[in-house]
Amino acid sequence: MPPVSLTDGQAALIVLDVHRFTASRDGGYARLARERGIVRELNEYYDQVDQVLPNLGRLVGGCRAHGLPVIFTRLVARGPSDVTPQAITTGFWAQAGSDDAEFLPELGPQTGDVVFDKTSTGAFTGAAFHSLLRERRIHALVIAGVLANGTVEQTARDAADLGCGVIVVSDACAAETWAIHGFVMTTVVGGLIRTRSTSAVLEMLDGRRT
Repeated sequence: MPPVSLTDGQAALIVLDVHRFTASRDGGYARLARERGIVRELNEYYDQVDQVLPNLGRLVGGCRAHGLPVIFTRLVARGPSDVTPQAITTGFWAQAGSDDAEFLPELGPQTGDVVFDKTSTGAFTGAAFHSLLRERRIHALVIAGVLANGTVEQTARDAADLGCGVIVVSDACAAETWAIHGFVMTTVVGGLIRTRSTSAVLEMLDGRRT
């Protein structure tokens, strides 16, 4: 497995889809579940989110301190004409300007961070995100966020197919259940993709781990 460097100026952190729609217990994802009578099935998911948010805070802070670009994505569009067919069918997106489109007070972009709005499952659907990475000469991605069994996995695999080294931060991702989380973190590894904990990534940034 080729090594991934986080200290050569060519790496970035991408925090996938962690905003009120997905990360708040009164957000759009929970409302969709209530409407469909399956809200109890998300108990494990929100338990994971509660554990993941402090790790994401540590991860974002560490990357900023070491000069890595930080990119936040959101499931946000101006209207249905900007929404992918899959998102229209599932309802898994938020209206621009709504409460669901807002970031959490404890985890959001600061000056210099990038915000990338999408309604696709993976970040690389279309050319815009890949162009963003090319412009910044980014060849390695640290990936975290939600859902682990959706956008995290697909974005990791798409990035690897494009030649990026990928680190999926296992304890900074949430899946629909603990079993699914474990399955994804096991099966996503291979080729240019590996998993690491938040602490391990911070050690890599400090030069104490490869």
